[in-house]
Amino acid sequence: MAEPVTAVMADDESTPADGRRARRQRSRDLAVDAMLDLIDEGVLRPTAQQVADRSGVSLRSIFRIFEDVQSLHEAATARHLSRVGHLFVPIAATGDLPARAAATAAALGRLYEAVGPIRRAALRLAPESEVFAQRLRQAREWLRTELDRVFEPELQRLAEPTRRAALEAMCSFEAWDQLRRGQGLDEAEAVEVVRAAIVELLT
Repeated sequence: MAEPVTAVMADDESTPADGRRARRQRSRDLAVDAMLDLIDEGVLRPTAQQVADRSGVSLRSIFRIFEDVQSLHEAATARHLSRVGHLFVPIAATGDLPARAAATAAALGRLYEAVGPIRRAALRLAPESEVFAQRLRQAREWLRTELDRVFEPELQRLAEPTRRAALEAMCSFEAWDQLRRGQGLDEAEAVEVVRAAIVELLT
């Protein structure tokens, strides 16, 4: 991680407009990156002061750029999603059940490892932020749609709502987080648990 820059002062009225805009954007980027760094380090709810200390952007400037801390959280989430968006891709739906289960578990593992810190922060902030709540709903809808597509033959054959619900729960980020952080499994072990659970549920 780059060393924090020296404090960025509030815009000076004598600075040309283009220069002020460029400095404002630079300050914004530094603050957003600092927020993401703090979240990655396990600080689920960084304060504006923590962001200022980490980024080198003055607290006054942060509150001139962002309406409030929640707006800063939302900007950081959007930046993070732009970085990991390539992982939200269709899961391979070819082969027999074990092959599709393995592909699904591996794809979800890669995704959840990448989004873990920001997802935990979003889960904590969702009750007070419609933006975070909406992003969580979108992620869950993406998962539900992918599972319905990849395992359509088995779900149609079994036609049991409880089986479908159990499949979604086992493939959720919350289940992954329990395996990784609650039970202390490494990534490969967690992938194997999810794979085996999918096969067991749909056989």
